[in-house]
Amino acid sequence: MNRNTIQKEIIHQTLCRMHNHPTAAMVYEEIHQEHATISRSTVYRVLGQMADEGIILRLGLSGTDSRFDGNVHQHGHVRCRMCGDIKDIPAVLIEEPKDTCGYHIEEYSVEYKGVCPECQKNAN
Repeated sequence: MNRNTIQKEIIHQTLCRMHNHPTAAMVYEEIHQEHATISRSTVYRVLGQMADEGIILRLGLSGTDSRFDGNVHQHGHVRCRMCGDIKDIPAVLIEEPKDTCGYHIEEYSVEYKGVCPECQKNAN
């Protein structure tokens, strides 16, 4: 196995262990603790490549840096507007709009926003 494959596997395994839908910076910080030889640029590049290849998901959530998700199965996300926590939720079936303005729809995402249980507790 060559070095790039080993690094890619380490990055993928780390992302899949992190269930907080991390940014590339968060993945790098996690990896750097055990694998100081893997550079920040390598982590960012490999995450981008894996997202482009469909191995992982890149979440383009409004108002945040790109977040990554190792769970590629169909599902949705809910994000706390107070602390930024993101959780997976079951997917819902959404019909394609009747009028797409001539666009061929390739994918869509649904983002729910609210207040997580911990922030609700802290607000009271």
